Amino acid sequence: MTSARTDRDLAALLESYDPFDRDHVEWKYDAFAYARQHCPVVRTETELTGPMWMITRYEDVRRVLEDPETFSSVGGSPAPAPVRLGPLDSDPPEHTGFRALLSPYLTRKFALTYADEMRKTANELIDGFIENGKVELLSEFASPFVSRILARMVFNENDMSKMERAKEIVYRVTEDGTEESFMNLGMLSAEYLFAAIENPPEEDGILRALATGTINGERLTNEQALGAISVLFLGGLDTTRSAIGAIAMYMALNPELEQRVRDPRWVRNDMDEFIRLTSPVGTFGRTVMKDTEIAGCPVKKGERLLIRFDSANRDDAKFPNADQLQFDPPRGGNAGFGLGIHRCIGMHLARVEIAIAFEELLARVTNFRLDADSADLKWVPGIANYPDRVPLIFDKV
Repeated sequence: MTSARTDRDLAALLESYDPFDRDHVEWKYDAFAYARQHCPVVRTETELTGPMWMITRYEDVRRVLEDPETFSSVGGSPAPAPVRLGPLDSDPPEHTGFRALLSPYLTRKFALTYADEMRKTANELIDGFIENGKVELLSEFASPFVSRILARMVFNENDMSKMERAKEIVYRVTEDGTEESFMNLGMLSAEYLFAAIENPPEEDGILRALATGTINGERLTNEQALGAISVLFLGGLDTTRSAIGAIAMYMALNPELEQRVRDPRWVRNDMDEFIRLTSPVGTFGRTVMKDTEIAGCPVKKGERLLIRFDSANRDDAKFPNADQLQFDPPRGGNAGFGLGIHRCIGMHLARVEIAIAFEELLARVTNFRLDADSADLKWVPGIANYPDRVPLIFDKV
């Protein structure tokens, strides 16, 4: 069991907070709560990330995300990345062009054209564990579910061994953030891009758009297309998997939640509250473009910011009792899918995937509880927020 931390411990952690350090993960929320109260804009520095200002309060996070002229997304990765992440680390007008190009393939309507395939995939995976009465939900369900859907919707890929390799590369990026992991992601993206350029897919979709499309009247450069594909891998393989795993964990810890998730209205009324508390994407960066201040703290042109979505989502000033799930009344405006012009372009696909995943699970299993034979759950380090595994016991419906 983790011992309690003193204010001095928390202040010391904040000065060298490393999102990729496993030792920091277990008490980061205590540190963020301390920061929101005492030093909402805190100077932090590690060997990997370099010096940054960490932004912890909701209103400050919102202000930064809604002002791209003052706070640029270019170079936004928390760890210096040799691969530009296209839609994530671009500003208008380039960013506007990316969204115009990709949005038609990431609408709720477009995602629902794959609903039957999502249901079929979910049930094939459930078939593999339902007779066991238990499942490690991340590796046996959430991860293969999202990877098969991404393979079909985006990459026209039938070789699941390639997607297994892609998952390992993506997990290294989100958990380690090293230059090597980003380089491997870039090389993976290049394989798909150059194959699509040489033989453009006949089926209209994202990969064809990136191989043949334009942004603001100009043909995409290879760098732009590589960055966009890298973002699709990151969002498609990691973020939605993280959300499914975390929601299932909370259901196992709070049995009364199953009835809420069984109600079809949960997608509209309750899903965002799960997303708020879990914050599948915990952090990203910005660069200060001109001298200014945030919450009274001077920040200078060229300095980097570490935006903590997960801290903003647990700010009691915005969400009373923010460390708890609270569905009634609904609490809107959270930063779980981002805020401002960079609000997650794939959020509609993610919501459809999450909804169908739980609809099919709960059609066949009930009474989730954590497997008592498993060790204590631990949250992984990195950009995303999710438990390292979700070992569940269940009953058949």
